[in-house]
Amino acid sequence: MEAYVVGDYVVEDSKSRRGRHRAMSAVLIYSRERGVLTLSKASDKVVEVGEAKPTYSRGYAKAYKLRLEKGEYAVYGWFVKNFLGRVKGFVEVYSYKGELLYRAKYVDGVVRRSIGNPVNAWLVRVFVEAMKIPVRKSRLGDEAGSK
Repeated sequence: MEAYVVGDYVVEDSKSRRGRHRAMSAVLIYSRERGVLTLSKASDKVVEVGEAKPTYSRGYAKAYKLRLEKGEYAVYGWFVKNFLGRVKGFVEVYSYKGELLYRAKYVDGVVRRSIGNPVNAWLVRVFVEAMKIPVRKSRLGDEAGSK
């Protein structure tokens, strides 16, 4: 089975100096055999963990390189919350070769497609459900009745 090393996915949790802004990101791996895996459960998939610079001054950030086999996907999400409580961010779906397949934008509970084929939108839904991100409306392109 062929395996590819993909990555430099920056996983962070940082706050601004005054605590008014917060940035968070996460990576999930979807495998047909094992299902949804967090990085703590998929330690065999992690090739290298490096240091990265967080968005804000307080907190941490680490860059992960992952080894993915055919049929596996890496789903990366990055979000920032401002002092008004508004959340913006994105969720990206990568193939086992490291190619960007799909990207969805998230703004205050609304997730919508920005790049890619809607066939891969189910992986965004899996990520949102696994990370317990509140979604009140979705426009990912795979809804019933969409073109």
